[in-house]
Amino acid sequence: MDVQTAYATYFPIIREKCRRMLRDPDEAQDVAQETFIRLWQARLRDGEPRRVTAWVYRTSTHLAIDRLRRRQSGMAPERPEEMLEAAQAGSLERSVQARQELERFARHVPADELEVALLSRVDGLTQLEIAEVTQVSERTVRRLLTRFDERVEQLRKRELA
Repeated sequence: MDVQTAYATYFPIIREKCRRMLRDPDEAQDVAQETFIRLWQARLRDGEPRRVTAWVYRTSTHLAIDRLRRRQSGMAPERPEEMLEAAQAGSLERSVQARQELERFARHVPADELEVALLSRVDGLTQLEIAEVTQVSERTVRRLLTRFDERVEQLRKRELA
């Protein structure tokens, strides 16, 4: 798959994924563009489509996490109306709650746990899909999600204390 085909195929999907994660269309556009600039620089031009897809998802997720962490260090205000607008179909309440929780704890959680949690709870990917994107086993995905949940529980207890 060449970069042009990957761009045409995945750019709208990645931009939307980043918009859901970041709740900011301009930032999402920037992250999506940066992802494809890096794809071009990585010279994955004639790569296997599955490999390119995983690379694009992984890179865009990492870039969005970096943006979230930078934003967290500045303590950006919560914007509930945008969270509601950006929530995926399905359980709106659960989606909003998961997104708020992920943002609140983003800088206190290791990057690999946060990445897997975002792919699972924001993007709605299955554990098998997450394993393919992150290039780890399904068992590792389950372990990272479990650790993330345990870490979040500890952080919640500290907040209440």
